[in-house]
Amino acid sequence: MALSQPQRYQEEMFLYSGTVQQILDNKYVVAISQQRVIAVRAVGCLLVPEGGDMVLLAEGPANRGYILSVLHRAADRPARVCLPPDTVVAAKGGDLLLQADEAISLSASDLGFYADNGVAELRETNFTGNRVEISINSLSAFWQTVEQRVDRVFERISQLYRRIGSEDSQLGQVHCSVDENYSVEAEEVSIEADKRLRLDGERVELG
Repeated sequence: MALSQPQRYQEEMFLYSGTVQQILDNKYVVAISQQRVIAVRAVGCLLVPEGGDMVLLAEGPANRGYILSVLHRAADRPARVCLPPDTVVAAKGGDLLLQADEAISLSASDLGFYADNGVAELRETNFTGNRVEISINSLSAFWQTVEQRVDRVFERISQLYRRIGSEDSQLGQVHCSVDENYSVEAEEVSIEADKRLRLDGERVELG
């Protein structure tokens, strides 16, 4: 590889193009013409170099090298962008868009979303979790079809209002305990029991 023309700066830094030959921990062995330089990835070099990549190298005194950028990838493989710790990506005064033709994956030990307003439009989704806690002041939901399979449900409701056009329930066993009054109003009421129907109370009025 021909040695590129160096550009000199005040800190006695020279720019070269080289090839990554070996990676040792966080250091890179870069071949420049007939020599090798031990370099580290500069803070501004977000794309992590791989073996065989052509890189832009800044060399200073005592063969101190910094990889400034990856010029050409040696192979068609997934690229890795590495940011310093405690990094903030901000778009002040504008929008920030993350777009991919196939998929976007987020992986972290803790994940938070904070916004004044939010919109999520998903054609199909699958959510799996061990424990979910939701706290909402007001909720409006519109469903066309809902299918639920639950082993056990515990509910504590102060007041419940429901308007149901038609309901068909198949229950194995029902126990209803009311502290005060229980009232049923209907145009027609039909109660059928295969074996026994029991009405018990201090006072029973029929008709």
